[in-house]
This record gives sequence, structure tokens and C-alpha cells, in this order.
Amino acid sequence: MVLVVGSAGKLGSAIVWRLRKDGVPVRALVRRTSNTTVLAGSEAELVVGDLRDPESLRIACRGCGAVVTTASSLHSSTGFDFQRVDRQGNLNLIEAAKAEKVDRFVFTSTVGADVSNAPRIFKNKKFIEDRLAESGLRHTILRPAGFMENLVPLIRWVRRMGWVVIPGPGTRKTSYIAIRDIAEMVRLVLAKPPQHPVIEFGGPEDLSLLDCIAELQEVLRRRIRVLHLPLELLRFIGRAARPFTEAWDGLFEIVEFVEQRGLRADKKFLADYPIQLTSFRSFLRQQLGLSIGPR
Repeated sequence: MVLVVGSAGKLGSAIVWRLRKDGVPVRALVRRTSNTTVLAGSEAELVVGDLRDPESLRIACRGCGAVVTTASSLHSSTGFDFQRVDRQGNLNLIEAAKAEKVDRFVFTSTVGADVSNAPRIFKNKKFIEDRLAESGLRHTILRPAGFMENLVPLIRWVRRMGWVVIPGPGTRKTSYIAIRDIAEMVRLVLAKPPQHPVIEFGGPEDLSLLDCIAELQEVLRRRIRVLHLPLELLRFIGRAARPFTEAWDGLFEIVEFVEQRGLRADKKFLADYPIQLTSFRSFLRQQLGLSIGPR
């Protein structure tokens, strides 16, 4: 039995479906307020719990051989709760896994988590990585690069409007990876644990935002007008919104970091885990409802 935490999210639900495709028994942790329609038909066992409720985590972990967590409050419908969910919540989950003698723990972190000037969300990922390393649990830390799915709002906007606003120059490159490929990595590391506990990985291409827009222009066969928003203005908006919500500030902090540094990963992981990675062009065509062609 594999417990998937964050199972109602995009990545978590993709992991549930990928494991179920192979017949792996899956227990999906959901909150009482979670929209579980993305799990309908998966035949995963749903268990109600919350990272802020340690006892519910022990119940969820009971009888499981592995825990996979993708949970983050940044995009949560319940509101950004950095300290109680992203930090203490993950610590609660580690303790519950230890108490219930779970054999494996897979934590989804991110490329850039170990960089000194990383955003708060990334630094917390590294904090949890370190606590996991000290826990005594057999564990794997997956550090994927930027998700292709994070570009879906941009893709939809461009298709509708023909123009787009991007943060900064838009020239830093990221190894964008499709969520389905991350789900495949989770399946593979559960089946074949790596020798090293940390794996950084990404998609087949290193692309800047401008590169992505150029690809989109070719697929749509239309010129796209690009406007640039200064990063300083973006962060000002995030800080100004803090009295109402910290989510914008947290998100814009990540956007600024990615635009200044990029999130690139080499392809060494393919030697041990030969995934057929999704190309950005085929991802675009899928999102736009066009014929797919080669991945």
C-alpha cells in the first residue's frame, strides 16, 4: 500500500493514477474540503486527514509500505499556510511514518532547493529534506525542474488574446517537465530505489519563457506580442498584497528566482530511469487540442 499525500492536486492525482495503472494499491490522503473528482474511478482508497492533524496522519500511514508526498499550501484552496502545512505539516508526516514503521518515504522537492538565495518555499523544501535525512527513514528526495503545467494559464491566455505579459527579460532557461513524467519517476523510484537519496531531473529541453512563446507561435502559426513586466514591480505587488494574502508574495518570489537563475537539470538520471520524456511541442499540442504526434 502506498499513501499519496497531496493526492487531490495535479501532481498527486497523476501519481495516484500512474500507480493504479500498474495495479499498485494506493491510499489517497484528502482533506474534508478536497475536490476528489480527479480521483474518481481510480479505485484508490480515500482517507480523510490533514497535515496539521498528526493523529490523522498516523491513521493514514498505518499499514502502508511507502509514503509519497507532493503537498504544498501555496496553491491550496484553503489558503497559504506556510508554517503549519509546508513546514510543520511535513514534519508531522515524517513522524507519523516513523511511528507506523513505513518502509519508504518519497518527498517531492525542487531543483534550486539547495541554493543560498532560494525563495522561502524552496528553502523550506531543503529544511524538510534535511529533517528527512536525519529521520532514519529509507527515503528518496525528488527534485524536478519547473512543471510544464505551470505554463498552461499563459498558453490559454495567448491563444485567446494574441499577446502576453512575462516577468523580466524571459531569457533564463528551465528544464520544463510534464507532470506525467514526474509521476513516472515516482513509480520507478518506488520499484527501484536509487543508490543516492537525491535525484534532480527535468524535461528533454532547456527553454526560456521566450523560447516557449516562440514554440507557441509556431504551433499556433500566429505572431504573439510580448510585453515585459519588471521583476521589481512584481515583487512590489506581492509585498503590497501581504496584509490580504501571502500566497502572491510567495509565488512572485519564486517567479523572480526562476527568472534570475533558471531551473536546469542535467539528464544523468536517464541512465538509471530511461523515461520517454514529453517534449514541450507535444505538450503544447495536447493543451491546444491539436493532434499530438511524437512525444
